[in-house]
This record gives sequence, C-alpha cells and structure tokens, in this order.
Amino acid sequence: MNIQGHGGGFFEDDFRYREWRELRLRTYPRSVEDILVPIDGLLDISDEQVELLKAACRRANMVIYQCRDPYVDRAAVVAFASRFGLRRLDHHLCANADGVSELKVAHEGIRTGYVPYSDRSLSWHTDGYYNEKNRQINAVVLHCVQAASRGGENALLDPEMVYIKLRDEDPRFIAAFEHPECMTIPANTGADGDIRAAVSGPVFSYDSHGEIHMRYSARKKNIQWRSDAVTTAAREFLSEMLDHGNGLVFHHRLQPGEGLLSNNVLHNRTSFSDGQDKQRMLYRARFFERIET
Repeated sequence: MNIQGHGGGFFEDDFRYREWRELRLRTYPRSVEDILVPIDGLLDISDEQVELLKAACRRANMVIYQCRDPYVDRAAVVAFASRFGLRRLDHHLCANADGVSELKVAHEGIRTGYVPYSDRSLSWHTDGYYNEKNRQINAVVLHCVQAASRGGENALLDPEMVYIKLRDEDPRFIAAFEHPECMTIPANTGADGDIRAAVSGPVFSYDSHGEIHMRYSARKKNIQWRSDAVTTAAREFLSEMLDHGNGLVFHHRLQPGEGLLSNNVLHNRTSFSDGQDKQRMLYRARFFERIET
C-alpha cells in the first residue's frame, strides 16, 4: 500500500502516517482464510477474479489463489502474472531460461548448493535480498504443482505490518533499517571466482510512489549487519516478532493448484519429506514490478 509523501525517512508527515497506519491495521486480514480466493485457472481467470485477488493484495500485499482447473506449466505462470502487471522476470542463477524456477530437491548441478532446492527448512526472508537495487524483487508468484508427503508449510507476513510494529516500538528502528549499509550479503564465490559481488543496502527502502520494500534474511551465517546499538535492538525486536507472530503471521501449506501471489512478503518454509511417488515441486517467478492494484 502506498505511503504518499515518504521521502525516505517518513518522519516529516506524522499525521499522514497515522492515517495510513490506522487504515492498514483496521483492514489487515485476521486469518489465512481471509486471503484465500478461488479462481477458475491460471489461463482462464476472469476479470472479476483478477479484481478479487487485487483486493486481497491491497489488504495484505498477498493472496493465496486456489485453481479449479489443475492444468499449469511455466508459461501459464508467466501469463497469469502478466494480468497483474508483472512482466519483467528475474533471470537468476538457478532459474530456467524463461525465468521461472522449479523448486524441488536437486540431486545434481548448481542448485544443490542452495537451500530452496533441498528439503531443509528455510528461515524468514524476502526473495532476492542479495540482489542489487536495480534488480530488486518486488513481486513473486509461487505455484504448487505437487505438495510433499509431509511438511513444507509456509509462514507469511506483510512487511508493512513489520514496519508499523517497529515504528510503534521505537522510530529509531526505522531509521536504522533505512541505513544504506544496514545489511551486507558477502560475495557468492564459486570454484571459478565470484558468482556475485558483495551487496550492501537497507532493510527498508521506498520507490517513487512511496511503496515500502523490505530486504531481509534471518540467516545467522553469511549476513553482516551494521554494528550499532539501535540496529542490534531493531534486529532483536524483529526476531522476537517473527518468532511469535503477534497474530499477524499466516500459516499455510500450499496444495496442488494453489499459489501465492505477493509483493515479496516475508516468508519461511518448514522442512519436508518426499514420498516414493510424490516429489514436492513448486514454480516460482520473481518480478521487478509490484502488483498493479
């Protein structure tokens, strides 16, 4: 949701912020059921269903859609995303040539070195937190083709709720998380040298329309945080919030035909187990645009 007038610190217009805060808290969904929306299918979604998905995203920056038509392929995911203004895909290291990833346990190749392509749990993060600013991930589609035999549940949290709770606790937390060197991801180095250079940036940033973007990872390793008391306190407060949810976190295990459309919300994943004839597999498409609402 837009915070008009935000110049980067958003302390100069407290009245406007209070109005925005009240609206966000009043309209935020109370349970995961409030963000479940049935649709016909990725390729035959109606204009009315598109508007229902957009309405949910206005309330929570995310929606879980449930397809009546089980058919899906990577091209269908891309076509579906385009209905929401999402067209510029992040062609990252582990994506297919079309920019869509297949999240499943990898047994060979470069994907074996990355946790999303394993059956291990994923800690809280936003997608692409290691990307440079000019490749910032603003929206994600995650579509379930096959669920695991056991596990693989996601927890989901709107970054705008995080912003509000941090600012309620101490406005200095926001300033600390806006610092351009707040969080540094070291270089990704392979056998042939750097795959990606080190990336430093803020946790919270804002686009030209005043939309909040959150860049975060709860990983204990390979994250370098700015060393000052306020940043440390902000991190501890956020960690406590993520651990306990405060009634703001949604939990859902995507089933075949279901998917998450979001403005790159915070999320995690529990570990999972595949059966002999059932391998968990999700399509993931990451975009540089936000959802048009």
